[in-house]
Amino acid sequence: MPVNIEVNPTNPNGLDAEFVLSAIGMAAEEWDDGEYSGWGGVTDELFSNEITITYEKDYDDLAWSKPGGSNTIVFGNYPTANVIAVTIIWYSRATRTIIEFDMALDTDFTWGNADNDPKVMDLQNIVTHELGHGIGLNDLYLTAAYRETMYGYAGEGETIKRSLHVGDQAGITKLYG
Repeated sequence: MPVNIEVNPTNPNGLDAEFVLSAIGMAAEEWDDGEYSGWGGVTDELFSNEITITYEKDYDDLAWSKPGGSNTIVFGNYPTANVIAVTIIWYSRATRTIIEFDMALDTDFTWGNADNDPKVMDLQNIVTHELGHGIGLNDLYLTAAYRETMYGYAGEGETIKRSLHVGDQAGITKLYG
């Protein structure tokens, strides 16, 4: 800890690299911010404050069957319909620790900032959710959990997953607190 992240900000929606890095940085910081540390939450940084840009890796370079040496976030055409994003993690069964994660943001969707355009998939919203997978949390599918960052469904214009909720806080505290 903290986990390093590298990002290829190249995307078909014309989002500039600064916006992409900022949205991902804010998503990572949500897991780090410590607002919940008063009740026994995580006190150490989970994610590094510096995000590395890489133009050498793209969707086709992700190591879907084995670790590739870095925690990489890219845009790409994921082949399964209606999958907004996917995060693959690798872990050591012996030490019960995560080795690496890779994240793909599906280019079948239009990405952006839903505060400015409610017809787009909000980048910060979805990356906050996917980073939860990257640090070991699973999706929640109970309707009562719809406010949680780790709720397994999302849609265009949604921004509620930008902020952690009680269940998210409890889950991350159980893993790292």
